[in-house]
Amino acid sequence: MKLESLQLSRALQLLLRTTPLLLIRLGAVIAFWVVALIYLAVVGGVAYLVGQAIQIVGVILFIVGLVAVIPLYQLAYRYVFFMLKAAHIAVLSEILVNGDLPAGTNQLSWGKERVQERFGEVNVMFVVDELVTGVVRAFTNTVYRITAWLPSDSIRTLVQVINRIIQFAMSYIDEAVLSRSFVQKEQNVWANARDGVTLYAMVWKPLLMNAIALMILSYIPFVIVFILFSAPVGLLLSAISQPLAGWAIIFTLILSYLVKVAVGDSFAMAAIIAAYHRETAGLTPNPEMTAKLDGVSDKFRELTKRAQEEVGRFTQPPQTPAPGGDVPPVQPDPGAVT
Repeated sequence: MKLESLQLSRALQLLLRTTPLLLIRLGAVIAFWVVALIYLAVVGGVAYLVGQAIQIVGVILFIVGLVAVIPLYQLAYRYVFFMLKAAHIAVLSEILVNGDLPAGTNQLSWGKERVQERFGEVNVMFVVDELVTGVVRAFTNTVYRITAWLPSDSIRTLVQVINRIIQFAMSYIDEAVLSRSFVQKEQNVWANARDGVTLYAMVWKPLLMNAIALMILSYIPFVIVFILFSAPVGLLLSAISQPLAGWAIIFTLILSYLVKVAVGDSFAMAAIIAAYHRETAGLTPNPEMTAKLDGVSDKFRELTKRAQEEVGRFTQPPQTPAPGGDVPPVQPDPGAVT
């Protein structure tokens, strides 16, 4: 694989030009983790105090406090970060294809408007993404899954690790397919997703190889932040409280992971979107590949069904009045010349 095929320089340019959105994503990730840590500290503190009197009540209180809020937290996390990611994809796609956004545009507002314009409701976007994910995984597993029937346990473990890496890498391909909906605006989102995964299946080898390489490269920010901040975080925590110094490694790992999620994943996403549009430029969905996907994935059949239903909504013939029914009179045009 050649480095230029990874679109690294193009991805860096795109990321620099969408710095406002990148910083918003980083800030949102950190904010969610800070809120979670504060909540855990408060609930843990209250449970500890109650547990001093009745230990079992303190344990129950802590468990209830976690169980009650985790579903709401996950829902909010998913909604906020999926919306931010989709807005970022919309902005990246616009800059990639048309060179820039309209002058004086707020990137976040513009991206959210494009998401709402294309998908309408957020739940539609969730469903499209889940269907695309299912199709991409089903197809990739049929053409590029290393089997685990090899005799050695160590080899089977290695195979499982490699397959897991492939599964993680495929998430970037989902995002590239989603970007097509912001470029090909003449189709509904279901048809766009259907054709998008078909095009991926036609050129899957370079894209999957890119996705795997980019997933590995996305950990570079993690390593850099961990090296740079290990000592400062340790000094800061030891200055605040000596017992806290022992938590320095945990705090540094969390910070490194958050930067990886916001920056490393965004960079990989920009690169795979650029590679996807490069590899699929000028291609049209192949009937043979469409038939193959139809045979290996029920999610693909669902995409096709929804695409046809969406087209049908706008191609219904006008209803003919029943015999003897009243036909509404035609209103005269006040501006017409008689």
